[in-house]
Amino acid sequence: MQFRILGPLEVMSGDRALSLGGFKQRAVLGLLLLRPNQVVATSELLGALWPDESRPMTARKIVQNAVSGLRTTLSVHHTRDEPQGAGAPELITRAPGYVLRVDPARLDMTRFDDKATAGRAKLAAGEPAAAAELLREALAEWRGPALSDLMEQGLDWPEVAGLRQLRLDAMEYRFEAELACGRHHTVLGELNSLAEAEPLRERLSGQLMLALYRCGRQAEALDVFSRVRRALVEEHGLEPSRDLQALQRRILHHDRELTSPVEEVPASVRLLHGAAATGPSSAGRPAVAAPPAPPLLTVAGQQPERAAAEAPAVARTPHPAAPHPAPAHPAPAHPAPAQARGGPVLGRRRDVCVLLVRVRARTGGGASVPEQLDVPLNEAAASLAEIVEAHEGTIVGSLGYLTAALFGLRDDWAAAPLEAVRAAFALRDAVGGLPGLGFEAVVTMGRALVREDSAGAVSVVGTLLDTAQHLLSDVPPGKVHVGPEVAACTEGWVRYRKVARGPDAAAKVREACALHPREVPVRGGEAHAREHELAIVSSHLDHSRHHHAPYLVTVLGDQDQSRSRFLTEFQHRVGRLPDEARVLRPAAPEQGGYGPLGLTDALLDAWAASSGARRDAPVDELLTELVRGAAGTGPTGDRLLRSLLVSAPPFHAARPRAVMDVWKELLVLCARQLPLVLCLDGLHLVDEAVLDWVEELVATVEDAPLLVVAGARPQLLGRRPLWGVGGGRTSMLSLAPLPEAPAAAPLRVAAAGHRRPAVHQRVAEVPRQTRGQGWGPGPGDEPHVERRIAR
Repeated sequence: MQFRILGPLEVMSGDRALSLGGFKQRAVLGLLLLRPNQVVATSELLGALWPDESRPMTARKIVQNAVSGLRTTLSVHHTRDEPQGAGAPELITRAPGYVLRVDPARLDMTRFDDKATAGRAKLAAGEPAAAAELLREALAEWRGPALSDLMEQGLDWPEVAGLRQLRLDAMEYRFEAELACGRHHTVLGELNSLAEAEPLRERLSGQLMLALYRCGRQAEALDVFSRVRRALVEEHGLEPSRDLQALQRRILHHDRELTSPVEEVPASVRLLHGAAATGPSSAGRPAVAAPPAPPLLTVAGQQPERAAAEAPAVARTPHPAAPHPAPAHPAPAHPAPAQARGGPVLGRRRDVCVLLVRVRARTGGGASVPEQLDVPLNEAAASLAEIVEAHEGTIVGSLGYLTAALFGLRDDWAAAPLEAVRAAFALRDAVGGLPGLGFEAVVTMGRALVREDSAGAVSVVGTLLDTAQHLLSDVPPGKVHVGPEVAACTEGWVRYRKVARGPDAAAKVREACALHPREVPVRGGEAHAREHELAIVSSHLDHSRHHHAPYLVTVLGDQDQSRSRFLTEFQHRVGRLPDEARVLRPAAPEQGGYGPLGLTDALLDAWAASSGARRDAPVDELLTELVRGAAGTGPTGDRLLRSLLVSAPPFHAARPRAVMDVWKELLVLCARQLPLVLCLDGLHLVDEAVLDWVEELVATVEDAPLLVVAGARPQLLGRRPLWGVGGGRTSMLSLAPLPEAPAAAPLRVAAAGHRRPAVHQRVAEVPRQTRGQGWGPGPGDEPHVERRIAR
């Protein structure tokens, strides 16, 4: 007979749950099981079942009847169901109350405690793997909150609260053991959920911070600390513990001791050997599978030297070596010889374009049996390797049916997005002709940490791959989806259509339908033709850095797409040296333009993209991360944050002009940390207030290496004849049309979608005195007001 209180109260005889009678009878059994083999006074039973003021006169008789009923139930079922010789549970009367004698091994609470104690002992002895296994077994005894069926009826016993704390303690010890084994990916989801439910448990929050840091999500790890500190200060007036503050500082300084002690790749992202192929053999048939590529998903804290040894590199075109070696990691417990590890691993943050492809068996009536798919899968792998290489890409790894390739590691970065989309189309056509296989792909771009060892093996670290995997989960069979940045860079050559999605950041994803029926430009041709203009803008960046002063370069051009590609090429050239300058490029406005609020939203999106922050996060969360990174946690940061945290109109606390002034101050602070390039395109479409702000940004700022590159059509000079004249900090550059440049529509930001009536009403509440002064919401600002309301 088994007794279970770690969840709803149950008594199992064999595989059958016993009927335990009414609520009072069950409650008496529950309290006796909380103190097995101990005397529980009748007065304690009475106090546990009824408050003093509502206790009936017959309370003692009710308890006696409940005990009698339990004795009968346990005795009858033990005699009928249990084998002879099995120890029978006994409920006996012993002054001043009752005692339930039960074999401790038959009570889940005791089994939990024994295994948890053994797990903690193993952890203290330096055996985290054994500790994790024991603690998992201990926690498996739980089926839900202790005695949840009784607690739902309004009972509140301190013993149950104590059990809950013991469970949380065991979970924390288990997380500690799993992290010591390097299983940060495995426990991250559980840690996140539990830390949200228990925001004041600092040890748990510290474990979540460490797991996030090891997964390459430093910003989110620091955000956890900010959330805990805010909760402690607001609710209790306390600062976080010294240990948690020390962990925050170590994350900020990228302490090497925080790296994972054991390289661990979860089962969901382990490399599948034989997923890539070398290409067709001389006989025209696919060659056998090549050795596996380097790990697709690596995380901060892994030991890249071991990864290079365990996953031999596929031969590929060498790429330019990164300028700085990655920090040394602690040696593994059994280090491999240096020559077997492929040499030191080099790494740096850079802009990359990711193509994530899934080739798998078709579902439905046309699906083939697994044995029949071997040859088509091998042919698909061979085609994938050939096509990626033909489009200047690099396969960095495979996991099951998934393969990831990077574009932009070679000389012509500006062509990388288009080459990735063209490769996706070619793969779609190649796989479509193979029997039994289906295909989906996603192309996205952003910043990531790219590592390369001396043998040429490449791996990538960062949230960019997580984003690609998230987007790929929604791609229908046979389709290619691209992120908004890729669509903006390639819409002159690729026909796109919107994808029906929810209200989050994924709403800007587009489906790539086909190449435009025109000749696709030769890679690098336009960038080469604009080399003189690019050198001029680069010289202004050098001037701004050398003199520590702002500078405005206006780039005029009638062809929006050609001008956009010019800015993209300049952006990527600067991005190749991330330690020397940072590029912030807000999305260009729609035809309707935007006002101050539209620009601030575009600036925030651009900052999220360049910093690797979650762009679907709430506006307040993004602003907090931005301000704290630029201004710190002192009075200046507090003042700027108060001015920016405007979640919805009316804007009494901070009018748009004040918000724009705060953004100017933030950009200056960012530029003083690292030279900043602000690329603003489509200025001929924006509000007058935005143009005033751009001119003031350059004219009034001092002691900050800030280069503003403003793209516009020549109509801008019709509106502002004196634009960029005087001051000694401005220049103007005209882009002559190139014969091969395709005509295209202006770059567009994603549409705001259908506006709800409530939004119109709240927009109308914006104080009328701010309108007509050039600093109220502009003609194109209503979607951005809506965005702030929605987020």
